[in-house]
Order: sequence, then structure tokens, then C-alpha cells
Amino acid sequence: MSYNLVFKISKETLTILKMKKDTDEASLNNTNIIDIKDLKFSNVYIKENFELVANFLNVVILKKNINTVQINTMEIALDVLDLIATWEHIQKIIFKPDKTISLEIFLKLLENPYLKEIDCYEMNRYLIDRININKNIKVITRYKHDYISSFMKTNMMRSYSDIYYKKMIVIQQDFTKEEIDEFKTFIAFNNHLKVIRIISYTNELLTIILEELAQYKKKNILIEIVEKNNDIHTIYNTVPYLKKVYRKYIEECNITFKLTYSKEYKKAHFMKEINVKLLTSIFILIILVGTLTIGINYYKQFQDESKINEQIIDFESILNEAEVLTTSEENETDVEYINPSSENTTTTKKASTPSAYYTNYSAALDKLAKKNKDTVAWLEVNETQIKYPVVQSNSNSYYLNRDFNKKKNTMGWIFMDYRNNAKDLNQNTIIYGHNIKTGIMFGTLKYALNSSWYKKPSNQIITFNTKEKNMKWQIFSIYKIKATEDYLKTEFSSDEEFTNFIKMIKERSIHDFGIEITAESKILTLTTCHNHTSRHVVHAVLLPDEG
Repeated sequence: MSYNLVFKISKETLTILKMKKDTDEASLNNTNIIDIKDLKFSNVYIKENFELVANFLNVVILKKNINTVQINTMEIALDVLDLIATWEHIQKIIFKPDKTISLEIFLKLLENPYLKEIDCYEMNRYLIDRININKNIKVITRYKHDYISSFMKTNMMRSYSDIYYKKMIVIQQDFTKEEIDEFKTFIAFNNHLKVIRIISYTNELLTIILEELAQYKKKNILIEIVEKNNDIHTIYNTVPYLKKVYRKYIEECNITFKLTYSKEYKKAHFMKEINVKLLTSIFILIILVGTLTIGINYYKQFQDESKINEQIIDFESILNEAEVLTTSEENETDVEYINPSSENTTTTKKASTPSAYYTNYSAALDKLAKKNKDTVAWLEVNETQIKYPVVQSNSNSYYLNRDFNKKKNTMGWIFMDYRNNAKDLNQNTIIYGHNIKTGIMFGTLKYALNSSWYKKPSNQIITFNTKEKNMKWQIFSIYKIKATEDYLKTEFSSDEEFTNFIKMIKERSIHDFGIEITAESKILTLTTCHNHTSRHVVHAVLLPDEG
């Protein structure tokens, strides 16, 4: 579509707007005529002479010492952002329309190497989180709310890390327009998705899902459709049709479908179900004849991980129920400032409006203790999949092959050393977990060995909360070492022995964090197997103001 653009200069700001009326070509600027009071170009002319126009406007920007660009209409944003990305002197962009920044505009902003500040009406929190991780950009939003959609809340996604590591999502109802955009963002950024469970099925919903999966070539995804409260005939008729439409993508990327039947349906179709199960069992038996041992082990691991994932979903639900929404203090301003260069994000809002979610871990741990009385704490490590309740038994072998529900499971569970005092905490509190290849348990603790991970200040803080207190722990040592037990001490006979112990584990660290540890300090140790002969270890010290 052809339209004309006006570039107006006011003080240190260059305002770009779309002309309300059409203007003939002769009335528009060309770069042979310099009239900085009234700059007009058609978008077609800009595209055909992009470098020329960009350089011309850059000269004007430098001459007038302009550092800010204001975009007055969203429909021109994608075109003009390409121009702005070439102007090194422009460090701030203002989006004047009261509209949310779209994913397409956001991705354009990420490409700008000079940008330092964005002023807009609204940007989704997980996009702000992403821009914090990737760019040193300050984001100011004018619209104030802590609203989170049903799709995002159901799946516990409030940050870029949540979106990136999510392995399973549940879609409980047909998407709203806003949720379609959120789903598109989720698929664009997520890199671990394995299961999509559809509770309320519609043809339109499955079409949106397949379209976005195909666009980003997502592989090895199981789409599970729940039969209960859905029209089974609609599912039978539309799913095969959509599988034909997306056949090439489905075959190339290994997309599978599963229809989960309710107990009521199974009871009504008992004989049919028996026949299907019988045929399936015979087929599986034939396959397993040649690869029995490997097949059994693989199937056992798959079952164990599935049970773990079900428990994780249950924990997320408990944490969700334990969330409370705090409100802002009186006399606060109505603008929210987010500065990714600062460790402490500053947020200000209108008085008595929702400001932040807070998880009541004590209440959550009480609920978890009703499921398993061995529950003693909750552990979280940033930008990993480590978000688990911690249990403790009377030995260090019990939870090596049992899950949270105390059922036999090769994945084991995250547990505290039996020698530790879970209430008062020893000088060294030790937490163990298996290194599972798929990432569960301590399978992502190895991320801590990457410099791109441990150099981020936010990743250096570990959350370890008990029923008695919420605590933050500062990482001071990370290393891989051959199997040894010299770092697995929980008590020390003297200050000198503890000081020598700290010196030993700090000298092993692959990075000097510059953290001082005193004889009165308490530390947290996370340990897992790298292989049969070596270990991954992370040590953190309790922050005094969190104790």
C-alpha cells in the first residue's frame, strides 16, 4: 500500500506521521532539495531509495542534534523502524498510539543496535523480560495493569524463562484475540515444547495451533485432545482433514495426535476399547521381541518421566493457588519504569491498583506436606527447569529411586541430606538430584557451568524457601570435579575448619564471584552427577537480609 510520510523536527525529537491527505509526487521531497522544515516522502520512494533517504535524514539528525524519534501511527512502524535502525544518534523511540507493541514490531526493535529506551502504551511482560535478557534497553509503559490472560495463567507463564523452558501447555478454552497473539509469541520463543493438551476442542483452535507450529517448524510435538465434554464426531471429522492439509509438515517434523477418552466413554465403549487394547498389546509385543531389554528400559523411563511431569503440573497448580496479588502504595505515579541494566527493577503505579504477584510459599509447602510429609523446602534456580519441592528422608538413598509421591521411579527426586536440620539449617545444607538428560530434576544444573549463564547477576541468586522463612542465596562457587565427598560436610568443629572448607571450594570455582564468606555464614550446596566418575557442584551463601 502506498502512502506518504511527514518528518517534523521539534527540539531534539523527529516526529514521523502519515499524511492524512494524498499528495502528488511533485509536492514530495527529494534529496536534491533540502527543506528541513517540511520533509515529505512516499513510502514507495523510501523503499526504492532507502540508503539515500536514510543518509539524508541522518545528516538532518546530526545537524539538529536529534536523539529521539516519535512514531504517531502504528501502521507505519514496520517501515520506519528499518530507517531508524540505521541512525546511530537515535537512542529513544516513542510510540504515540495507545496500542500494544506487536510481536513483529518487537522483533524489529531487537534488531536495532543503538536503541537505549522505548516509550509505549503497553508491552507484554514476557517481551519486556526478553528485551532485558538480550538488550540493555529501558522500557516505559503508559498503560497500567497486572492482568494475565487465562492461557498464560493456566500455564504459569509470566516471564521469558517460563515461556522458553515450558514443555507442556494446557488449552482450556477457545482463544480470545489477545490469547492468539500470546500463543504466537509463545511458539516463537519456546524451545522445549513436547505436549499440547486441548481441553475444549474446536476446528478453529486446532488450525491456529498447527499453523503456528508449522511456521516455526516445531518438531516432536504430541497434540493431545481430551474427549470429555467435546463432540467426538467433530473431532473424528476435522482432525483427519487438518492432518491432510498439514501432511508435509506433520510427517517431516514428527507431529503426533492422541485422543484421550474419559472413563464414561470407555465404559460405554468397553468391548471396542478391549479390542483396541488387545491389538495394541499384540503389536507392541511383536516389536519388543527383538529389542526387549532396551525397549523395556526406554518405556520405563518414559513412564517415570510422564509421572514426574504430572506431579510438576500439580505443583504449578498449588503455587498458582498460593499466589496473592499485592497493591501499590499511595501517592505513586502512573508510569512504570523497567531498567534492565539494574539488578533491582523499579516499578511505580497508581495508588491501590494491582502491582505484583507474590507466592505464599509457606501455604504452598503446607499443601505439599499433606501429599508428602517429607516436604521441607522449595528450590528455584533462574533460567533452568529447577523449580521443585525438596524432600528429606532418614537416609540419602531413599529418594534416589522414588518420586515425590514415594512411588518407585528411576528419575528419583530432589532431596536434602538426611544429616541436615531442615528447620534451623546447618552451616552447609546439601541438596541432591539426578542429572536427567531430558532436563528434569537437576538435568539443567549444568547450565551453571556456562559463562553466559553465571555472568548474569539474576542467575547468581538461588531461591530456597522453607516453612519458616523465605531465603535468597548468592552463588559464590561453581565447578565440575571427580567423584569425592570432601564437599559434603554439614557441620564443622571450629571456625578454622569451616574457613578452610570455604577456601577449598572457592579455589575450585571456574569463576571468581568476589563473595566474602564469614565463619557465621550458612551455605547451600547443589550437587548432581556429571557421569559415573564426576560431579557438578554449585555453592551459594545465605544473604543476610533474607535470613
